Amino acid sequence: MIKAIFMDYYGTVTFENGPISMEVVKRVYKSSSADSPEEVFRCWWKKYKQKLEEYNGENFRTQHDVALDCFKELLEEFSSGENPDELLARMEEHWCTTPVYEDAAKFLQEVSLPVYFVTNSDDRYVYESIKKYDLHPEGVFTSEQAKYSKPRKEIFLYALEQAGVKAEEVIHVGDSLDGDVRCPQEAGIRSIWLNREDKPIPEGVVSAKGFSEVADILKRCQ
Repeated sequence: MIKAIFMDYYGTVTFENGPISMEVVKRVYKSSSADSPEEVFRCWWKKYKQKLEEYNGENFRTQHDVALDCFKELLEEFSSGENPDELLARMEEHWCTTPVYEDAAKFLQEVSLPVYFVTNSDDRYVYESIKKYDLHPEGVFTSEQAKYSKPRKEIFLYALEQAGVKAEEVIHVGDSLDGDVRCPQEAGIRSIWLNREDKPIPEGVVSAKGFSEVADILKRCQ
């Protein structure tokens, strides 16, 4: 029996990217040796994901600190004269204000099961965001709290313990195959891949194009 829903936040409930984050990418591109904004974006994400995987447990570092290091390395790699602290401040504004998907907001208003957000984020960013958009999850579990980031299963083990539920009593919803499908599965949690872009679905993965399909899948699981 499903007693709770775990849900990713950025990229699932809110847009992963937006005008502010794209402004940051373009600022770096225009002041650098990069061939395109896309090259800057790819380099940023590669560095960011590598550091999230590196800094866990005893050597955990916050999203703020990881992102600042990424900007410093990015600017050095592309010979940009931008200020890393200014770029980080804009990205933090993005994380606090990026818009919520309409279907996600509707789902959260109508769902009867308790929903817990499980997200790679510093507390401040996600709490400011849910306050801005008047969201009312049952709880919020961040990498800052758990000292582990997806795709490490420990963040989900932490969420299970804090929510007081067993792995078989939870379904997780998220947009990343690694972080939101394979990672929770390592903790024994079933997952629904939010596949908004209609990408090819790997064998054995339960997929939904939007939250209306998520709701239908959940009904079948009751």
